[in-house]
Amino acid sequence: MLNFNGIDHINMNVKNLEESISFYKKLFGFEVKEKGSFSFKNAPFAIIGNSGIGMLCLYEKKELEENNKSHFAHIGFNIDFIPNLIQKLKDLKIEIVNYNESGVIDYPESQSIYIKDPSGYEIELSKSFAGKL
Repeated sequence: MLNFNGIDHINMNVKNLEESISFYKKLFGFEVKEKGSFSFKNAPFAIIGNSGIGMLCLYEKKELEENNKSHFAHIGFNIDFIPNLIQKLKDLKIEIVNYNESGVIDYPESQSIYIKDPSGYEIELSKSFAGKL
């Protein structure tokens, strides 16, 4: 069993990144914590929110259909990164999404492992809340 520390963030696809950032800034006062583009997702992104309270990771996907409500991409859980975590997940027969050879994505201030639940939903297991933002 993994030690669950809390929900780290919700990851969503949005049609227009700047418009979405503006919306959440106006509505909740969310701050932009990080912005960029990840090669493995091939999309501009932004991490926004209030540190220690709640974060959203938004990926721009211009081709989203208005009536398609499946824009949810994944949910992030903050966990304790234990030694041999990848092997423990394999022992539990949990599907690991391998965005690289190791299965662990190194971010500037954190690390993440992406897995799938039985329904195919992607879950990010993160070492630091919102990448220490």
